[in-house]
Amino acid sequence: MVDNHVRSFSMYAVLERPLQEFIEQGDGIFALPVYEEIRHPDAPLVDASMINLIKLISTAFGRSCLPQAYTIVERIHQDEPRKQTLRFRSRHPLYTHGSPKYQNICLVSGMVYMGIPILPYFDGDRILNEDEDYESILALLRDDNHTLL
Repeated sequence: MVDNHVRSFSMYAVLERPLQEFIEQGDGIFALPVYEEIRHPDAPLVDASMINLIKLISTAFGRSCLPQAYTIVERIHQDEPRKQTLRFRSRHPLYTHGSPKYQNICLVSGMVYMGIPILPYFDGDRILNEDEDYESILALLRDDNHTLL
């Protein structure tokens, strides 16, 4: 059995903001925030941190959308991404034996599976082309979503 040592994960910085926004408010298009504590004060809560969300997404759904994730990560590499190092305890094989690139591919795969946008690479539904104006596409999706409410 592998010990539960502190691991380092070098995550692409471009993934931080979408994950943080997902924790705070859903993705704004498909997963909308519906819980309001003032209306449901006795409801059980699940407190999620960025690191716990990353570990969950990458290990539970990390092999769900590998072809799409690989394409997105290759595009991220073309943009010479900044990385940020996260440290946490894990004994999962992804973090004990996986390469940094494969760890990021698994995280992106889980984000694709869950429909979490990674702009300007993925809009939550499909991979965006390099020349697409993703802001106008998102505005259209948000307008469509609000007409359904």
